[in-house]
Amino acid sequence: MAYKIIETCIGCTACTKRCPTNAITGERNSLHVIDPTLCIDCGACGIVCPPEAILNTFGDVCRSLKKDKWPKAVTIEEKCIGSGCELCINICPFDALSLQHSDRIDDFFGVSTVDEKKCTGCRLCEDVCGWDAIHIFPLKTEVLKDWSELSPEEQAFVMQARAPMTS
Repeated sequence: MAYKIIETCIGCTACTKRCPTNAITGERNSLHVIDPTLCIDCGACGIVCPPEAILNTFGDVCRSLKKDKWPKAVTIEEKCIGSGCELCINICPFDALSLQHSDRIDDFFGVSTVDEKKCTGCRLCEDVCGWDAIHIFPLKTEVLKDWSELSPEEQAFVMQARAPMTS
């Protein structure tokens, strides 16, 4: 299931610029659309959407965050087994992870290290790591808008968008 844009979209194009797979299209000042065949459910679009017009795969409204609060991967060096695994590095579609040497870890090839400028916080690395060595902060629940924060009009748009999701 892909993310979805609802009618409160103002067509600012912030989501199109942030989407790493070019799954979002639309003209300035008009409703944008997410191509479900290209969407990887990373949530990068929802984080940058000023009117908070993007629903996640479960129909929850994504919260817009200031740039310094955008989700980023954090590696726990003591848990990362480094070379020989590299699952997080191989799954990252943005080349945001690489093996780097650390003062504390003496693995020959190093441990997984995050390039924050490339990381979108897509959570693919977090999901694939079997050693609980990489996490995305803020957590998934912290980037969702609570139902009580939505206006009645926004709630109606969300319910309308959720209807096809549950069919």
